[in-house]
Amino acid sequence: MVDILKFSNLVECTILKRISRFSVLVNIGGTEHIVYLCNTGRLLGYIEKGRRGFCIPTKKGKLMYRLVGVEDRGYAALVDTMLHEKSFEILISKGFIPWLKSCAIIKRNFRVFGSILDYLIRCRDIEAVIELKSAIMKLSDGFAGYPDAPTTRGRKQIEALANFIENGFLSYLVFVVGIPNAKGFKLYCDVDEKICYAVNYAIERGVIFKAINVFLNPFTEYIVAGDLDLKVDLSCC
Repeated sequence: MVDILKFSNLVECTILKRISRFSVLVNIGGTEHIVYLCNTGRLLGYIEKGRRGFCIPTKKGKLMYRLVGVEDRGYAALVDTMLHEKSFEILISKGFIPWLKSCAIIKRNFRVFGSILDYLIRCRDIEAVIELKSAIMKLSDGFAGYPDAPTTRGRKQIEALANFIENGFLSYLVFVVGIPNAKGFKLYCDVDEKICYAVNYAIERGVIFKAINVFLNPFTEYIVAGDLDLKVDLSCC
């Protein structure tokens, strides 16, 4: 495991229930708090009553805390999508991702064919566009899945990645797997019947599908990296 980012103020909590797409009711030291959740996914198996969570104080906004992790097999799933992005940025800047060696981010929130994608990067004399997707849905055998809900926006972004290849760029769809010590990533087709149309189109056009594993070690208070070249299984399409 590689240490990525350290927290100096991790706060343990007990999850009570989800309030909305962006908020969760938790108990911290005997007091109930509504905390911010930066993840609109369903997070089945994680945001459930009685689960042990980990929060950090917020620096702005009305809510005092932000939920970043949920205990899982001695570690914690990293459920905050902003921290997935931050972790990816640190990993690429330090050259830790083996298939993105000698690469650097040159632009964030890059607009392509009506969609906004996460990064434009340069690897020596080659430029590539990258879209990250968080995968925190636990499947069997240590795999994580995406999507866990229908995603029109996600399909459009995948299609934009495919279309961008016409301009001579590389396109990557990178799944950030937030469950501890994941074995791999699997596309999950059961909740979005149309996801395969976008994925198959992207495969035909040459989009590169990759997955990395980042999660929380609550004992050291570090976000850590597991396998940075996880197996990717798209066979449901």
